[in-house]
Amino acid sequence: MSAESLLQKPSWSTLCYSQPTSFTDEEVQDYLIYFLTGNPGAISYYQPFLSRLYSLLASSCSANARFHICGHSYRGFELLPSENPPDGPYGLVDQIHHQESLLLDHVKRHKDTFGRTPKVILMGHSVGAYVVLELIRGHVNAVSEHDVGDFDLIGGILLFPTIAELAQSPLGRIAKVVLSIPGFALAVGALARGLTYLIPGEALKGLVKIVTRFSDYAGRTTAAFLKSPMGVRQALYLARDEMRIITEAKWDKEVWGAATSPGTNKRDTINWNLMVYWGQKDRWVADHTRDKLMQAGGYRNEGGGGLREGKSRMEIDVEGIPHDFCTTIRKLFTPTAQKAAEKLRLTLMIGNSYTIAEKARDWIDDIIEAHSKAI
Repeated sequence: MSAESLLQKPSWSTLCYSQPTSFTDEEVQDYLIYFLTGNPGAISYYQPFLSRLYSLLASSCSANARFHICGHSYRGFELLPSENPPDGPYGLVDQIHHQESLLLDHVKRHKDTFGRTPKVILMGHSVGAYVVLELIRGHVNAVSEHDVGDFDLIGGILLFPTIAELAQSPLGRIAKVVLSIPGFALAVGALARGLTYLIPGEALKGLVKIVTRFSDYAGRTTAAFLKSPMGVRQALYLARDEMRIITEAKWDKEVWGAATSPGTNKRDTINWNLMVYWGQKDRWVADHTRDKLMQAGGYRNEGGGGLREGKSRMEIDVEGIPHDFCTTIRKLFTPTAQKAAEKLRLTLMIGNSYTIAEKARDWIDDIIEAHSKAI
């Protein structure tokens, strides 16, 4: 079954794509790309992105590389009543610990099944980027605490990261005030469930698309999210916790180009094999925060818009891709189609998810190449 065909049968809480692996493939290196979502923490928002990324990796990888992509919804974002949502809501620290356990479980099950440990690349979007950095920092303790054996953490990708001074961003300033109202998350969650209870799923999806201008797939996921047992309340509760916790940057020594910490796997290359993709005008990231973090990563403005490369690789988007790339589509005119499009008044639409997937494929290739040279 192709990755694209999986779009027809959404898995609301877990997404995993894997190429066939067997004990006989002794020369094949397995790579696990573990994805952390933004907020709302429903992994199904990212199915077009992750399925496209899987297809690109599977079709372009060498014979001795095999890719596995996995991601899970955060706790409290179970979108179906049958998924038995746990008690909640859950804060940011709870989500980090839960994702850490899921990651280690993937590594352990892979080793138990195939007799070898995959090399791991972490990738996160928005607050998921913060979770990635926390997982990097806790890598050594996580391995010893869960007794799963060490593994190679070889790189990371941060997409539109909200990793510092969240409340100082344009939308963060507004959210901080609204979310500080006592009982706000509980009240809005109950109201959302009450208003959507009598609306059929397809009708709600159509209404969501009209109001939000989301893509068809994002509209379907949002309709399920609004009807879910705890989704809206959980999203608001987590957002309030993000405002409280994501303040000053705190990873200077652990992430931005530091050497491998004592006691870690000497084959880890995550600390200098990190790709950060910033939005140009990201409403969830203040420009001064982005610039400060880029300087912490060794970047300096060379004038004329140029940036000197630092310890980690960083890029600022120049294509107008929004922070919420997983829910949006955008206009794209290729040079060859520009005149024809103008004549025929056509609007060429592609998903932002596909654009970011193509970039992520290239970054993953770069991470693997850099790691192979380092060891």
